[in-house]
This record gives sequence, structure tokens and C-alpha cells, in this order.
Amino acid sequence: MDRSKRIVFVSHCLLNQNAMALGRERYPGMVKDLMELFAESGIGIVQLPCPEVEFNGGLNRRDKTNSQTNGYKKYCKQLSSKIIEMVEKYLKENYRVVGILGVELSNTCGVHRIENGRKSIPGKGILIEELEIKMQKKNFQVPIIGINLNNIYSSIEKVQSLINFS
Repeated sequence: MDRSKRIVFVSHCLLNQNAMALGRERYPGMVKDLMELFAESGIGIVQLPCPEVEFNGGLNRRDKTNSQTNGYKKYCKQLSSKIIEMVEKYLKENYRVVGILGVELSNTCGVHRIENGRKSIPGKGILIEELEIKMQKKNFQVPIIGINLNNIYSSIEKVQSLINFS
């Protein structure tokens, strides 16, 4: 059997909702409909590390708004360098990196919207912002899509469009 040579980089909590801050999860395990879409399309999945679990208090943490600390930003910057290195390894071997999936309303992985207190505001999460900066500096682009866990079917349509054009 031949490899599809198509992969997607996925925010950790899309494959493991148990990693989300307490009360933020929307599924008991993974976002199954999204993962089934990749399985049916023959697309491999690379799970991104979760900086919030590693830096901000582990698995049983409460939702925090203090992700904006300098130490956390530095941590996300370092992590983004490692992620970009992984993306480049796949690209160098002629894999098609279909995209990177973030999670909307996350102050770390939000693509278009983040939370400010209890409000949803336009903005990018720290990790996504760092990934975009690194790609721009290296003069390449991989599409980044924000998954809205409150409207998963709309997000799946966006991902399906991305897959159709990859």
C-alpha cells in the first residue's frame, strides 16, 4: 500500500479533550467526527503538544486568563520553533501538510477568536501567532484553521474544503 503523504497537525485537545481546562471540554475523549474525516480521507494526524498542560498547571487545571505572562509567551515561542521544524521535515520529504488545526476561543491555539474574561474577541492565541511569525520568517505558509467546538459541523465543512483543495 502506498502512503498518502498527506498529514495534518492538530491541536492536542482535539485528540484528547481530557487535556482541556476543567469545564471547557465538549466531548468525552476526542472530537470523533473530525478524526473520522481524516481517517476517511487517508490523512495522517500529528498531535501538537499542549503548552497549557505542560506550562500552566497540568490536566486538572482551572481555566486561566493569565496565559499572557512573559514566561508562557517564551515557552510558546520555543515550542513553535520545534513544531515548525517538524513541519519542515515533512515538507522536505515531499509530504503535503494539509493544514494546522487550532481551537477557537483558546488564548493559546485560537486562530481568529480568543477569550478575554467571559467575552469572545477577535485575536490569535499565543502559539498560533508564533507559528505564523515563524512561517513568515521562513517564507512558507501552511493553512491554519480554527476549530469551533461550539459549532463543530461548520468547522468540519471548512476542514473538508481544505482537504478537497489539498
